[in-house]
Amino acid sequence: MKARLHLQQFCDVSKVTPELQPLVSWVPGLDRDRQPTQVAVYAAGTIFEGPIALQLCRTGQAAPADDECAIALGKTEQELAVLRVEYEMNNLGINSKGDRDLYRAGVIVGYNADLTYKPGPKWNEYHAAKAKLEGEEL
Repeated sequence: MKARLHLQQFCDVSKVTPELQPLVSWVPGLDRDRQPTQVAVYAAGTIFEGPIALQLCRTGQAAPADDECAIALGKTEQELAVLRVEYEMNNLGINSKGDRDLYRAGVIVGYNADLTYKPGPKWNEYHAAKAKLEGEEL
């Protein structure tokens, strides 16, 4: 049974089992004091095998990478897509209903460091429609 990670995930190397050690990658990052260091991650696209594969799929962190996992999971493509988007929003800290709606619609892709919106592909379209509606209400 196999699953493929959707997004890069940080890895606590103190808890990595011997079978997972080969999957760990090291990338540039920052330590707790904001100093440059190497951090352990599981890269997006990493393939996990065994029971952990099914667990990662059930939480939206991964997609089935073989028929065995897909059958054991028992979810439709649409259900898997919903799980993936929910996981993405949780990962990005998008918690309010309104912001989740904007994310799902492609208006935002997350938040900047100052917590303003990061515009998504539908940002301009959304604001043009909103301005038009506001103009009609006057």
